Amino acid sequence: MNQDDRMFSIGVQKVDLKGFSQNGRVLDIGGGGEGIIGQLLGEKVIAIDPRCDELEEAAEGPLKIIMDARELKFLNNTVDGITSFFTLMYIEKQYHQNVFEEIYRVLKEEGEFVIWDVTIPQYSGGIEDIFVVPLEIKLKEKIVTTAYGVLWDKAEQDKNYFINVAEKVGFEVVAEENMNQIYYIKFRKNVSK
Repeated sequence: MNQDDRMFSIGVQKVDLKGFSQNGRVLDIGGGGEGIIGQLLGEKVIAIDPRCDELEEAAEGPLKIIMDARELKFLNNTVDGITSFFTLMYIEKQYHQNVFEEIYRVLKEEGEFVIWDVTIPQYSGGIEDIFVVPLEIKLKEKIVTTAYGVLWDKAEQDKNYFINVAEKVGFEVVAEENMNQIYYIKFRKNVSK
């Protein structure tokens, strides 16, 4: 059996980022690989990824730093905004709350954490054990086509799961949108926590 036989792919999901912007410096969690947020916002971005090869692959523009989101090397309340573009699906669920706590810690008061991710249903067994989301991403001057995939057996997630994790940490939801099988959520650091 080859790897293609193992892949369960949903239909192409479309993401329009032409109008997305952030104030100040943006920390992009998992900003290696295609580095979509780095391509969009350029030098405003600090792209972190635990894998050097992923950062080397990303386009020029952002500052690239090898770093694990479970232990952010920034002082408290120092980052203007944080993004996660289809990265949380690669972080084991047992670490999600820790990652959200770190993001909350380093964000400035009223800072925003924006995520784009995919609904991954419960794995029901079978040969297809890699869940794949193909994407067509509209940036200001081009369209990027790519796909992200993870081992399916422990990857179940949806928008409400991330909202619950975020609210437990102290974030408030300020915007959310479902786009077919993917979603966008904008959280704000709740200073009254």
